[in-house]
Amino acid sequence: MSFTPEEIQLLSQYVTDPEGNIFALKNLNGLAGAVYARYSRAKGSFKQTLLKEFLKEGIVDPKHANELIARILVAYGDDSVGELEGAHVSFEQISMLATKEIEDRRIGGSPIEQSTRYVFYDQKDDNGGWLYYRGDEVLKANFGKQYLATMNFIFETYASMVEPMKGYFSRLKSMNDAEYDINGDGIKEKLTDLKEEKDIKAFRTTYNFDLRAKACDTLRHLLPLSTLTNVGMFGNGRFYQTLISHLYTTDLPETQDIGKKTFAATSQTIPQYVRRATRNDYTANNRTTMVALASKLALNDSVETPAQLPHVTLADISTSQESLDTAMIAAMLYPYSSLSCNTLVKKVNEMNAETRKKIMSTYVGERKTRRDRPGRALEYGYPYMFDMVTDWGVYKDLMRHRINTQQRQLFTTKIGFFLAPEIKEAGLEAQVQECVEKSDELFELIKKENPLFAQYAVLHGHFVRWSIGMNDREAMHMLELRSTPQGHPNYRRVAQMMHEEISKRSPWRGEMMKFVDYNDYYWSRADSEARQRVKEQELDKKFGSSPHSV
Repeated sequence: MSFTPEEIQLLSQYVTDPEGNIFALKNLNGLAGAVYARYSRAKGSFKQTLLKEFLKEGIVDPKHANELIARILVAYGDDSVGELEGAHVSFEQISMLATKEIEDRRIGGSPIEQSTRYVFYDQKDDNGGWLYYRGDEVLKANFGKQYLATMNFIFETYASMVEPMKGYFSRLKSMNDAEYDINGDGIKEKLTDLKEEKDIKAFRTTYNFDLRAKACDTLRHLLPLSTLTNVGMFGNGRFYQTLISHLYTTDLPETQDIGKKTFAATSQTIPQYVRRATRNDYTANNRTTMVALASKLALNDSVETPAQLPHVTLADISTSQESLDTAMIAAMLYPYSSLSCNTLVKKVNEMNAETRKKIMSTYVGERKTRRDRPGRALEYGYPYMFDMVTDWGVYKDLMRHRINTQQRQLFTTKIGFFLAPEIKEAGLEAQVQECVEKSDELFELIKKENPLFAQYAVLHGHFVRWSIGMNDREAMHMLELRSTPQGHPNYRRVAQMMHEEISKRSPWRGEMMKFVDYNDYYWSRADSEARQRVKEQELDKKFGSSPHSV
């Protein structure tokens, strides 16, 4: 269908090519999904549908459009339509504990988080306080004073170690001894080899970033999960509705408050797509009953600690129905226990039929609608099911992968703590150990009152237990990506351990993942930072010199 000149001019405000059959949308935030949904059942094109049903006197009529969206969502069902509309949301000054509740919603959202590998948390806020969570539920609790004292001590210690760690690494590699491929010609050069001012400047920038990243990588183990950070998110409408419902349903006041604020924010941009977001009583009730059942079965009386840390175990996936049932029941118990997958399987094997049935019925709960869906244990059965014990920083980096199933136990201080060898060599071990001890004391104190709140006291370096299931394609992607030279040494080692377990079971599958990198790169960010300078110089040639530092 051809359009009049007036219609073409009007459409140019909303599509990139008013006359072509391939085009992108613009200026239709909050409305695009509804137009797509409507034109899926209309005879005409997107442009015809937009002109006919969504524009009034040449402009979008907000009131009319909102009514149309509401009617369309009723007529078409908002599950799929909600995936056609999206929004950007910033979550700022929230705890690192809260970020996992947001980022663990795997489907439909793309997060980016302030990186502990590039940012020091050694500055105070405008009120003179360190950057950690201070909700009333912790400050006004019986443990409130010790919470404040412990957090202040840890952050003061962290801040006091920034310059000593920089100094330690500068002694390991002075600027005059450092070598970088600043020109991108494949040859590493020292500072004294460079003649041009721009190359000398790029070298110094690379050196400073190189040492900064190494210091950040080492010191981040000291940061508690109460640390405040920022997360940027793009997600579709269905994602935000699910996320807000989840945040409402958690038992952490902080995340409940985040849910309310997220609802308020998205209600101004994609209101019809989040309007059904409510607390999920089905999920909340199931969680409460499973916690009680796990306690009755004595599955969290003690914390199981591996002999060596980190620890990666690859479960055997049996094809027999009986073994699959046993493993799935163990997976149902896993988030509510403090035991390994293998130990839980053994315990389930020892249970009578009545107890096993009780676990299954409690986990599934009372489903009243098809939307009442049990948890991720029902996803059990991937070719690879790993039981992981890693430091929290590794968990934080690896959990962001989406094409898999993850479950985690409550974060704890009781499995162990990763003490970076550089801390010892720099003579700072005593300070760190004191922080670890104070963190554990605070954890114990809070746990008596509220195990969920106790997680704020856990440090990045504490080991935590979690599981992850995946297929070969995801394993190839994840393990090859997370073993690249610029990766954090700790998660590089875990990726290598996971690949080793796969290779033991199936050598040809391990060989297929041929880009898993087993080399050691002590200065893991060095080459990457040098490549960044080359790219920046190319951009300077194209656009002119930038006054901003990236």
